[in-house]
Amino acid sequence: MAQISAVDFINFFKYYVDADHQRKAVEELYRNLDLVSKDEDAKWIEMYRDAPLTPEKPAASHISKEQLAYVWGCAESLIKDYEIDEMNKCLDMYEITTVPRIRHFLSQTAHESGGGRYKKELASGEAYEYRDDLGNTEPGDGPKYKGAGYIQLTGKYGYSRLSAYLNDPRVMEGVDYVAENLPFTSAGYWWMDNRMNELIDSGADVLAVTKRVNGGVNGLADREHYYRICLEVI
Repeated sequence: MAQISAVDFINFFKYYVDADHQRKAVEELYRNLDLVSKDEDAKWIEMYRDAPLTPEKPAASHISKEQLAYVWGCAESLIKDYEIDEMNKCLDMYEITTVPRIRHFLSQTAHESGGGRYKKELASGEAYEYRDDLGNTEPGDGPKYKGAGYIQLTGKYGYSRLSAYLNDPRVMEGVDYVAENLPFTSAGYWWMDNRMNELIDSGADVLAVTKRVNGGVNGLADREHYYRICLEVI
């Protein structure tokens, strides 16, 4: 019988958001654990509870304000220091730290955001009302959870997954919070979730990356334009 890997097993818990089907699955897992594993003194429980408290490391400076301004084609003065900090923390968090990964990430997000101009979807979000596939079940969920960030996070379910991953309940405040505070971080979460680093490490070109980001080739020429700029500056 084939077995899942440790990485796949960890991912079950990484994406846990207390959905009904997830809770039932965890209950089923618990029923099948042996008695030793359920003991309060079990080694795995001690390790989980007793993680050492370490200060948060400052983000590495992978990309400077000057470089990002060059990619976006704007004045450095238009980019705030906290935006550079958020970008570099994102690159660290999602391991977008090799030159090819950074080039593809910045070129794709540059296209998706109009060179950093748009942090949230321009449409009202009314079209997303009562979209069960997006987790929008309550009145107002469509506008509240419309596209946010440089690769637009959309829908209450997507927001809830990001909130759980970051352990940040404020994500559920909706589009304005994510757009202003997590534009790169939300994009990086999508990047990780869709295994973009692995695709790029395999040697994918702009066309292949675009197909996964866009589902087609919409805006390919513009994405290639931004990628060529990234080749010059990164």
